[in-house]
Amino acid sequence: MGTQMTNPKITRFPEAEYKKIGLPEYDENPLIAALPVIMSPIEVAKSLRKRPHFQPEEINLPCHIRTHAINRLTRDFFVPQTNHIIIEQKLSKLIRCSYLNRNPKTATFKRKLNSIRGLIQSENLTTYMHDDADSPASSMTIAGISGAGKSTTTNLVLNTYPRVIYHPDLHMLQVPWLKVDCPYDGSLSDFCLSFFIALDRRLNLNYRQQYASGRPTIAKMMADVADLCLIHAIGLIVIDEFQHMSLAKSGGEKKMINFLVTLVNVVEVSVVLIGTPKALRLFASEFRQARRASGDGSLVWDRLPKDESWEDFLEELWPYQWLSHKVERNESLTNKLYELTQGVPDIVVKLFCLAQARAVLLASTPEDEIISPELLEQVFEDEFSIVKPLLDALRTGNRKKLEDCNDLIFPKFESSMINAMDKLVSQPLGKPKTIELGESDETNIANSAIQTIVSMGISEDIAKPLVTDVLARKPDLTLLQIIQMATTALTQTGEEQTIKPNADSKPVYTNRDSWGQLPEKDLRKMYADKSGSMYEVMKEKGLIYPIYKLLAG
Repeated sequence: MGTQMTNPKITRFPEAEYKKIGLPEYDENPLIAALPVIMSPIEVAKSLRKRPHFQPEEINLPCHIRTHAINRLTRDFFVPQTNHIIIEQKLSKLIRCSYLNRNPKTATFKRKLNSIRGLIQSENLTTYMHDDADSPASSMTIAGISGAGKSTTTNLVLNTYPRVIYHPDLHMLQVPWLKVDCPYDGSLSDFCLSFFIALDRRLNLNYRQQYASGRPTIAKMMADVADLCLIHAIGLIVIDEFQHMSLAKSGGEKKMINFLVTLVNVVEVSVVLIGTPKALRLFASEFRQARRASGDGSLVWDRLPKDESWEDFLEELWPYQWLSHKVERNESLTNKLYELTQGVPDIVVKLFCLAQARAVLLASTPEDEIISPELLEQVFEDEFSIVKPLLDALRTGNRKKLEDCNDLIFPKFESSMINAMDKLVSQPLGKPKTIELGESDETNIANSAIQTIVSMGISEDIAKPLVTDVLARKPDLTLLQIIQMATTALTQTGEEQTIKPNADSKPVYTNRDSWGQLPEKDLRKMYADKSGSMYEVMKEKGLIYPIYKLLAG
């Protein structure tokens, strides 16, 4: 720990503030007392709740700018459920319990620290360690299907704790938790490398270079990981996407189990494994057997059931529509959403966003901007084909088929949004002037305009495309003119902001399968919806003049 005492970088981390909880084993331990106060379930729900920025005026913005606002839902929308409260309480306990026997104020701490570090350095980590140590640290697994919210929830909970705490009196940098993502098809050495990288990012140090260069053995890397857990008082290690661990490649399941058992029983660091049910089931039972303890068990993460939880989720989500014609949620829309998404929150939010984007980009009038069951189905067919096997397995309750789908990678929302715009934008825009790549004067004036608009209460994700759009059309405007034109767009009505097509605009091709989503006055829409002949439809719509009236009787 000598390098920590002389490193000037440690002063940039927040200093420990010791709090009284009322439990002596917590209050007298600086590593626990420096943590935030323990939250009640109501406080947990309040801290986890996330809602996107929403201004009614944004509905007046041009369609290609409104899609930026719609994208906020994927970043800033979260509805706490009972499972989220449970996981917060479990992680809260796991972090604190890991520090119970690691009180740096006690006389025995340094002796224990040295003896454990010596044990780690010399231990042969290739066989099970059935320690009878009464380690208060514990372990648990969080298993669930992709997109159900395991990682999102864990991230939100962990971020209610400080990332680093500096203890001046102890000359120590404490890391309450560290999350390590398993590299795809990774080995045990890859995991250790990911650990060094995660800790380097947290502390702005270079442990990767120090410990991973020169082809060290796996045993040496594992020992260094354990050593750093002690040096930096790491309370909890969360290993996400555990199904990516290739246990055969890394020397077998037992070596990985033994390593985690060492962390929990000897180093006294709590461990949480997050992954798909199939990957964790066998491993978790072996892990419990090796530890001779049940740990904190396994939390199974599933989709939203079609009950009041589903209704509450949609009730919270539905108001966030950047559409000129908002439709009230009815039974038909509610049922269609569940039928398509099977209550998987990640898919629900992404489908809701992409449906809005398509409604905005296809509409020729404000009345056409509407979410319908047909639109939801069409967008789902176009954008979510990769997860259909997973949802079919959920729909039929086929457990084996579900486990076979557990390694599915969800489509990136951003690329889907871009594809939607590429295919469906009805008026091609001129090449935008890229603010970042313009002349220095232009860059400065654009950034000044953005900062001014943001200070007026407009979200930055809207301010940037507004300014870019203005400069693309009129590059030589003054700062005041840019701000005026950009903010005027927020108060325009749909009719005022309609842009006349350029004479040289190229027609945009629309796939025949999507004709049913076109505006009502479009002949292709009429053709897709007709039940009789096209002549009858056009006559009904008043598009064919009744010539018989002019004929002589």
